[in-house]
Amino acid sequence: MPTTVTWDYIDESSFKADDPEKALAVAEEFLAAARDPETFYDDDVTPAALFIAASESFYDALLPLRAYEAAREAQDAPGDAAPDKRVYLIEGLLRTGQEAEANELAKALRAEKPEDPMVYSFLGDSYDAAGDAHNAERWFDMGIEMVTKVINDADDLDRDELADAMETRELLILGRHAVRHAAGHQPDDLDEEALEILEEYDETDEDDDDDDDEK
Repeated sequence: MPTTVTWDYIDESSFKADDPEKALAVAEEFLAAARDPETFYDDDVTPAALFIAASESFYDALLPLRAYEAAREAQDAPGDAAPDKRVYLIEGLLRTGQEAEANELAKALRAEKPEDPMVYSFLGDSYDAAGDAHNAERWFDMGIEMVTKVINDADDLDRDELADAMETRELLILGRHAVRHAAGHQPDDLDEEALEILEEYDETDEDDDDDDDEK
């Protein structure tokens, strides 16, 4: 256990935990450090983020209840975890069959109108994984609406910020399309846009393959 917890330590430890047994050991190590008041943190790491890292490792260890419990502890820990530590608790609640509490917390978060589009993407994916296509599509729709408004107000963005917003919008549209396609819905305008995006990705991959063949 390092004296100071850094993202490099978290990422490297998580990467090396390539089977459930190793993931469990890493999760327990993260959890112990997060609970230890003597643990020091790098400037951009928080105790809450370390609890969330433990939660993610418990999922890798195939222990969703332990993952939920770690995400629950993160809520009272100092700091936050991107995009919002509450989304990890909602995920944990959904994965452990506590849909009513998950929906109440999601409702409260939605009322705040989060400005980070990754909140919407994360919860869209979480509800999709839980088999709730209605709420998954709802979160993707809200994220698309929010980020589209940001793009339409592009005078406030520099070139890199606009590119990031466009890329995030594509991510949300593709997530929405995957949910709707799996549910058997007839394609709408956003689904058609998703298909165009996928076609562009396929063309880019083919161009890259052609370039590799020429080398």
